[in-house]
Amino acid sequence: MHRLILAVLLGFLPALVSAGVYKWVDADGAVHFSDVPQEGAEEVHIPPPQTYQAPSLPPITPRPEAVAEPAAYARFALVTPAADESIWDNTGKLVVTFAAEPPLQTELGHRLVVLLDGQAQVALQEDTSVTLENVDRGSHTVQGQIIDVRGDVLMSSETISVHMHRQSVLAPNRAQPTPKPKPK
Repeated sequence: MHRLILAVLLGFLPALVSAGVYKWVDADGAVHFSDVPQEGAEEVHIPPPQTYQAPSLPPITPRPEAVAEPAAYARFALVTPAADESIWDNTGKLVVTFAAEPPLQTELGHRLVVLLDGQAQVALQEDTSVTLENVDRGSHTVQGQIIDVRGDVLMSSETISVHMHRQSVLAPNRAQPTPKPKPK
């Protein structure tokens, strides 16, 4: 029902727009405008509405998508540490070394990212070895990824577990100091 009323009103719109406009002043001096002529009213000339024709735009041609380069690496592996290796270092240093064949293609923007427990620790531009500092005691996972300029992963190494051991004053098996001799 509402659509029918709206259609009827929109049908009368051209007639209303093309109707004349009349102006008159009443006895109190108030100016009135109407589309119905009144006694003493004069027709007001209204210029056609201003319109704008936008220039036509050139056709949109999609940019060719950059073809993703296939991973040009025959091998990418985690060399050190070994899987399930126990590392005894009180400072928490963990040396991680990778091997890539061919070598890391830095001219293409490739980088090596080292992941410790799934979190990126460092991105290497040219080197394939890094020392992670202050790794907490306990078991951790280590993995490497070669990424391109856009951050897409091209190749991943295996994920291994390592176990960091650091001495603690709470450790019951720590060496006991030599007792001082008792005076006689």
